[in-house]
Amino acid sequence: VRALDLGGGGSSAFVELYRAPEDPDGDYAMLHALSRTAGEGGALAVCRTDGLVTLLDPRAAPGGGGTGVHTQRVHEKKVFSADFSAAKPHLLATASLDRTVCLWDVRAFGGAGGKKAKPLATLEHGLSVTAARFSHSGDRLLTTCNDDLLRVFAGGKADKDWALQTAIKHNNKTGRYITSFQAEWLRGSDETVVCGSLLHPRGIDVFDASDGSAAERLEHDKVTSVAFLI
Repeated sequence: VRALDLGGGGSSAFVELYRAPEDPDGDYAMLHALSRTAGEGGALAVCRTDGLVTLLDPRAAPGGGGTGVHTQRVHEKKVFSADFSAAKPHLLATASLDRTVCLWDVRAFGGAGGKKAKPLATLEHGLSVTAARFSHSGDRLLTTCNDDLLRVFAGGKADKDWALQTAIKHNNKTGRYITSFQAEWLRGSDETVVCGSLLHPRGIDVFDASDGSAAERLEHDKVTSVAFLI
């Protein structure tokens, strides 16, 4: 993982913040994603293909592996995405190839990287889950699954309380040559979900999160390819 200070002028250069360590076989775990939101203490979550998540403090000294870096096992298989709740920065959601989304209190992390922590909640899905996103308020969680469903979960009073609210049918089978869909909340919204589409003409599907109804479809003659990421 590298960072660039965009305010540093022409002398700015990318600085390495983290590099996955070498395993006993001389291999390196692939880094699959970086959280779009910052969590407790400004930490970012780096998703790894070996089921681990690395919490990275971008303010730490470059080089990785030292102060500001903590690695925790959260799944037994590849972690596709991780997202912090803006309302509760200690709350982390991870989506995995193991067909689950798990909710974590990162303040409870601290065991060895090879030992799996205990999640606050585990949300079962039909197939691998490629994304999990908290809504603006943190009261809802949106997931994208390869079983052709976008799911909206509603949170309760406790961090561990999550219940399925809406399941939206959506063709998520992008195949091997197109990046998997990652549905998103409309920025600042708890009510509107947007996702790329495989339909022609190309566009973006918009849904009401409360009942899963199709709100509208955004199309433009300049959009000629699949909008897999938004």
